[in-house]
Amino acid sequence: MIQYTILEMKQVRIRAPAIVAALRDDAVAGARKAEMLGADLAEVRLDLTVGDPLQTIRRVREVTTLPVIATNRMREEGGAFLGSEEERLELLIEAAWWADLVDVELRSNLRERLMDDVETPVIVSYHDFRSMPTLDELRSLQDEIFDAGADVAKIAVTPPGLEEGLDLLRLLLETRRPLCVIGMGEAGRHLRAMAPIYGSVFTYGHVGEETAPGQMSVGEIRQVLRALMHVPV
Repeated sequence: MIQYTILEMKQVRIRAPAIVAALRDDAVAGARKAEMLGADLAEVRLDLTVGDPLQTIRRVREVTTLPVIATNRMREEGGAFLGSEEERLELLIEAAWWADLVDVELRSNLRERLMDDVETPVIVSYHDFRSMPTLDELRSLQDEIFDAGADVAKIAVTPPGLEEGLDLLRLLLETRRPLCVIGMGEAGRHLRAMAPIYGSVFTYGHVGEETAPGQMSVGEIRQVLRALMHVPV
């Protein structure tokens, strides 16, 4: 039977599976729209917002009741921040004051420092926009992320076909820890809605332009989950 669970992380309490609205450009207007569309969280992409990123996340905090995730994605994993790695992490640390969670990449060489400096729960993420590891490699990757101290592990990869996408669902069925799995690209698009059914704690949708290949809208994901889970979402 498909059921919701509650994630208890420090001062954050989230019903999972949760729909995360990935906000870029005018994130303030996007946050208002995301709440109306039924998103459960709002992710502020500091590297994709227009204007002062800190002012943006402060305003998002003011205009929505949704929990806020702060993310400043590194270029090697699809980000657009133009400064140094030191500047990127400093901005994320400052943004954490207005966030309920922060997202930092497993492969960031400053990850440990950020995790020491922030008091908010941390999503440790891994992105591969070209391919995906084998199932055994995915298991090892998940263990590495949780061993790094993640409150939530996020693995976003690009399956070349439907068969490879099954490995992502198998990984979800095996785990008993807070894991978010995302399939990117055309072959992974349907997993945006299917992965939560198999146990992914988060799924990410857009409210304007997509922030990752194959991303569905918040409204589309909400409609599918409502039909499949037979309860209001």
